[in-house]
Order: sequence, then structure tokens, then C-alpha cells
Amino acid sequence: MPRITNWRRESRTPTLAYRNTETAARAVLHRAPDSYRYKWRGAILVDGYPVWSRGYETKDTKSFRDELRERPAPELSCPECPNSDVAIGGKTADGAKIQRWFECRNCGYEAPSRIVYGAER
Repeated sequence: MPRITNWRRESRTPTLAYRNTETAARAVLHRAPDSYRYKWRGAILVDGYPVWSRGYETKDTKSFRDELRERPAPELSCPECPNSDVAIGGKTADGAKIQRWFECRNCGYEAPSRIVYGAER
């Protein structure tokens, strides 16, 4: 199997974690909570903001690695303007949960992530 360009494996069990050597982005395939539809969740995070995520029925490492091959250098940029100077923040969702927010400093575009995290420690 060919190497994954720009991604270095950090751990194998219980989660499969990779770190991008160029952008310091993280990619994680982890066991999802029982309330989720899929048992496993794969995500690519840039500065803590999820730029890609997908659910899997099983710990499908082959298709997860294929996704990493397609994204050798994930970056965060504004979809509204050609600006890469964006701010990442966290806002309170429900109670003790945190939701990541993406904000463009140039045009003011703002978007919440679809993933809501538990309380950060």
C-alpha cells in the first residue's frame, strides 16, 4: 500500500490518529458515542475546526486512509471570498457543550461546525 503523502500516524489504538506534516492538521478515526447513527467517526480538524467528517459502520481504515490521500494539505479558507485569514472560536451550544465557529475577518462570513463537542477539559 503506498504511503499517505504529508500524513504521519500518531496512534493506532483505540483511535487511529494522523498529523499533517505541512499544516499541523489532525485526522482521527474514533469510536462514536452510542447515540450516534454510525459506530465510528472519521474527521479532519484544522485548528480544531472540522473541515471533513464521515460516519462508518465499522473501523474502516482503508477508506479513511483513502480520504487522507485525497487531502494532502487541508487548509481553512473562506468559501465566500479568496481569504485564508480566518478565525476559529468556540461558543456555548446547549449547557456544557461547545460548538466550534469559523469566522472570516475580511468579509464577515460566519459558520458553525456541524459537530458539537462535549465540555473541554
